[in-house]
Amino acid sequence: MKNLYERINDQKDTFSKGFKKVASQIYRDSSVFAVQSAKEAGEKIGVSETTIIRFANTLDYSGYREMQKDIQYQLFQKSSLSDYRETKVNFHSRNDSSKSLMLNDINAIQMAVKQIPETDLKQTVDKLTNADNILVSGVRSSYALASWFAFALDLVIGNTRQYSPNEDALLRISELNENSVFAAFSFHRYGKDTINIAKLAKKQGATTIAFTDNPYSPISEQSDITLAIQLHKKSTLDLAPVVFSLMNSIISSISLKHPDLFQQRAAKFDAIEADEIFYNS
Repeated sequence: MKNLYERINDQKDTFSKGFKKVASQIYRDSSVFAVQSAKEAGEKIGVSETTIIRFANTLDYSGYREMQKDIQYQLFQKSSLSDYRETKVNFHSRNDSSKSLMLNDINAIQMAVKQIPETDLKQTVDKLTNADNILVSGVRSSYALASWFAFALDLVIGNTRQYSPNEDALLRISELNENSVFAAFSFHRYGKDTINIAKLAKKQGATTIAFTDNPYSPISEQSDITLAIQLHKKSTLDLAPVVFSLMNSIISSISLKHPDLFQQRAAKFDAIEADEIFYNS
């Protein structure tokens, strides 16, 4: 049976403005629906009770109550081991805060696993692997994320460039075609440069893959595949560990599903004598 996020992903292209508000709230903080009636939840997020009930029916729930039970299950169903771990984390947080925060990242990654459909990840891997060329972009706090992804992709499959703000955007865009991929990193506050480049990439026929923090963020209007991570936080710094885990899973999937391609790249890389660049151990 599909979970709540998979149901949303299946129907998101048909959503009205009101439905998008409901879906966005589920990604941001679904506890609103777990503990409140449809009327109360609607008042909180600015839609009618009827809109929320219709939203549940659109997702193939028998009604709001069934959707609410699903949300409650996902929020509150934990094993005793999880409860024990969280208790220990809270107990030790004052003396071992760094490790506690690392465990917090693990929980965030587990939440993201539920949110991102497996079909979108598979399609992302296939599109990147088969692309003639790949352009990666991200500005401000997203720049470092884009940089790592571009480096890793170029290492594994090649034909990858990262767009730099001091480059000629039109020159980079002119290199894209229907066999290209534009990977965009766009998180709150959603830099306009990345969104504008995505618009141009789309006109060139390139497939756009968006890494973002909300399935209805501005970049999603230009993306063919939206990989949304919503963890009740707006800071890209807070989301970074989850984004890196997602990126690494994509890179690993490419190398595992296409071992010959990866081995060819690795052999070329290792064959280069680079004593002037690296120290020999």
